[in-house]
Amino acid sequence: MGGKPVLLSWSGSMFEYLMPMLVMPSYENTLLDQTMRGAVERQIHYGKQRGVPWGMSESGYNVTDAHLNYQ
Repeated sequence: MGGKPVLLSWSGSMFEYLMPMLVMPSYENTLLDQTMRGAVERQIHYGKQRGVPWGMSESGYNVTDAHLNYQ
């Protein structure tokens, strides 16, 4: 991201990027710290670029299809 190495999450959700900080310590200037900060910076940039809220969680989206599978 922006020329900096970052870890990729499974689906790219903010939950996946921020979850490790809930269960383990974070140390400044590590790849994990850089990834978390980069994900948040990118969310802010995306929101400003498009004039939409940033930092939304997919857990706030409750829609199912005809087979009751979450979308």
